[in-house]
Amino acid sequence: MRFYVARTLEKIKMYGPIYDFGSAVPDKVDEYFVEDFNDWFLDNMIDRINATCDTLLDDGDVDYISAEMCKELANMLNNLPQGFVPKENREAVDVLLEYAKRAIDYNTGIEIEM
Repeated sequence: MRFYVARTLEKIKMYGPIYDFGSAVPDKVDEYFVEDFNDWFLDNMIDRINATCDTLLDDGDVDYISAEMCKELANMLNNLPQGFVPKENREAVDVLLEYAKRAIDYNTGIEIEM
């Protein structure tokens, strides 16, 4: 699983209706890679992200979340129930929140690749 945040959308190619952050120039995009993500993230977080951000993420998918929707994502992540996120998934959730906040500041967006 990978998370991307773009510092700018300038000159980033589109792949169909979404930006192709994965092939963007490294100085335009930051990437976080989760080598061993487990079923908990897929079973618990992705449904919440899909409901909040109007995405259709599932195993093997990629989707773009605009800066506007990142506001909703950040709100949802900030309001997760205490103890909901297992310790082994805390870093990924924290990075996703950080990337959402940065996307809002940059007025760009994030991409999640499952």
